[in-house]
Amino acid sequence: MSDETFMAASGTTRRAVTRSVSKAAVRRHARTPWILLVLALTGGLAGVWTFVAKRQLAASIYAEAAEHLDHAEKAFSIAVARRQAELQSNCRVLVEDPRLKHTLGIEGIDEDTVADILVDLARLRGAGFLMVLSPEARVFAQAGAAELRGLDLSDSSIVKKARAAPAAVAGSWVIAGRVMDLSIMAMRFGSEVIAFLVVGQALDASVLQSVAAQTGVDAANALAGTVQLASSAEAHVASVLSHVAADTGAFRGRILDLDGTSYVTAAIQLGESAQSHRLVLARSLTASEAAFSRLGWLLFIPSLLVIIAVIFSMSVFRRTP
Repeated sequence: MSDETFMAASGTTRRAVTRSVSKAAVRRHARTPWILLVLALTGGLAGVWTFVAKRQLAASIYAEAAEHLDHAEKAFSIAVARRQAELQSNCRVLVEDPRLKHTLGIEGIDEDTVADILVDLARLRGAGFLMVLSPEARVFAQAGAAELRGLDLSDSSIVKKARAAPAAVAGSWVIAGRVMDLSIMAMRFGSEVIAFLVVGQALDASVLQSVAAQTGVDAANALAGTVQLASSAEAHVASVLSHVAADTGAFRGRILDLDGTSYVTAAIQLGESAQSHRLVLARSLTASEAAFSRLGWLLFIPSLLVIIAVIFSMSVFRRTP
């Protein structure tokens, strides 16, 4: 073959190859907008997934905190029920005390004599207070409740229940700014009520501390919007519970933002009282977030995996002629 023929053939080949490469480049260039569109859609869907997942996580954190409040309410109710059951048991025993029954059966017996007997019985019991009410439900004698001397309790619903009941009944009083769990039983001579025996114990912080220890919820009891007792004496806990107590009425699941921290709160109305007696509860969302902290990073993994898979697929697609 002559040099001219070879050069002509080579030139033809170069032109053919040039045309072939140019067509592949055009095809790849045409694919580029579609690749970018797919990447944009993938990124958008990944962002939507992450947003929805984070919202769902936030809802789960709130629900977990609210569930703790429910547990705290139940724990408080159980603690109070146990205290009142113990008071009822004590009342049933003490009402049968021979000295007390004999003394109250004496017409015209004086207050001091009855009070001495109550002091002895209270010493044996070791906690709380004892009272004897007159048939008209006025405090006749007491041991451990001097501030209640002479008080007229005839309008008390628990006294009315005790007057009609054959056994000891339990309930709560709010007197002189204190909440008192008690049991009361009518003492009868035949069918006639000659007195009422009251065995009681003021609500103390130990009950609220027990609730907090069991459930991780800060707790307090509040009268007319003011905290009386709290599960902790720490300043920030007292501040949170005071803010919750300041909101009137009963409510559940209300969010309180205070000093950069969010709390799920509740106020539960307790018993029958002339004053508003409520159980006040608060749980920091930070405490609940700790249980879900690792899930926060896991939310991004599906989105990243999808984006990586799409980028890899597009890379292979672009290399295909």
